[in-house]
Amino acid sequence: MSAVPVVVPTWQWSQDVLDYAARHHVAGYLDPLLQATRSLFPTARDLRVVLEADPGIPECWYVAFEVDVPRSDIPDYIQAQHNWNDELYRICPAVLARPFVITLTPLDS
Repeated sequence: MSAVPVVVPTWQWSQDVLDYAARHHVAGYLDPLLQATRSLFPTARDLRVVLEADPGIPECWYVAFEVDVPRSDIPDYIQAQHNWNDELYRICPAVLARPFVITLTPLDS
């Protein structure tokens, strides 16, 4: 019996995220950050990357990586966010990292 290859759908960036990233000269960091996010949260139930307005500063926008992960897979929520930020700063120079944020949503299993 031959193994059936697993087909992983190609990631599609939304046009608003691509446009924003291009305007802010950070488009080259999108794919590496996506890869890092997937590596840090391999059990994620859902992963979205959206352009999100800052609720307190209307003219401020972010590229938000929204990750839904089973609560049991995030024993330390704060450390998980720190780990993602460490990857962000490893991938992207600090001066360009401001547009990127993560939102982790722990899910009950």
